[in-house]
Amino acid sequence: MPNSIISRAQVQVALIAAGLMLASSLVSAASQCKGMQENACMSDGECVWVQGYTRKDGRSVSSHCKLKGGRKTQPSAQADGVKLSKAR
Repeated sequence: MPNSIISRAQVQVALIAAGLMLASSLVSAASQCKGMQENACMSDGECVWVQGYTRKDGRSVSSHCKLKGGRKTQPSAQADGVKLSKAR
């Protein structure tokens, strides 16, 4: 076979490698704020301090620093006042 032909296995390996690189970059971004003390967290523009609270199931969550979440955009149909629902 000529060297220019790429096998299906090579494509699959390349896609898996790309997915792993993307996943690792997302994990490293999320862990950027993990473990920070309150003062350091509040001075970092990418992080936000979350006060401790008790969940509905009674489990306590300690105060912690986390990566700020971005605003999610709404689908244009929903923005126009049309409510989208999931198919049942």
